[in-house]
Amino acid sequence: MRFTSIFVSVLSWTAIVSGRFIVRTPDQPQGLPSDYSVANLTWKGRIVDNGPEVSLTGTSFKDIESQILKVNPKFSWADPSTGGDHSEPQKSKAYLSCDPNNIWWAQAFRIQDGIQYLSGKTGKCFMEKGPRVCTRISCSYKSAIWWCNDNHFPIEENCLLWSHYAQDILDQCQTHDASSRVRGQEFSTSNWNIMVGFSNDHC
Repeated sequence: MRFTSIFVSVLSWTAIVSGRFIVRTPDQPQGLPSDYSVANLTWKGRIVDNGPEVSLTGTSFKDIESQILKVNPKFSWADPSTGGDHSEPQKSKAYLSCDPNNIWWAQAFRIQDGIQYLSGKTGKCFMEKGPRVCTRISCSYKSAIWWCNDNHFPIEENCLLWSHYAQDILDQCQTHDASSRVRGQEFSTSNWNIMVGFSNDHC
């Protein structure tokens, strides 16, 4: 029995790939670095034509969008009478790192999909106080985009900024080879950042 339990335990950390055993260690990347925490996202904008601003909170932008569509199934981000400010936001960027600590690679074309999804998302977005607090604003096929707050106070930003920062990371940090991977982190002068990388947490 002791041998069997050990054997099963070992197998639980292995996968058979091309006829070989690949050992999966307990510290294999899961998404955000271990010293970061996850918070909900709050969005503020109009969900009916020329209506009042409302505030919605969810675990992701898709969660918030589903709440919006329940109230107004005809809601469109392109409609200037709904969402929020459609003008181009000011981009106060500080620096970009293509080799962030403890962030694993994501698929570049999946990140491009995420950028396209975030593009045109108007309104104001709120994040609780940090530091090192993030919300996952886009994720598909284990390729994620996070918005992170390093301030000791809550922040509010134009949601349109996200796609611009993520596009910078994709343009400057992706590998131009057969693997077509990307990871990176771009910081604003307001002490928040956009992070791009791998996530296998319900993604």
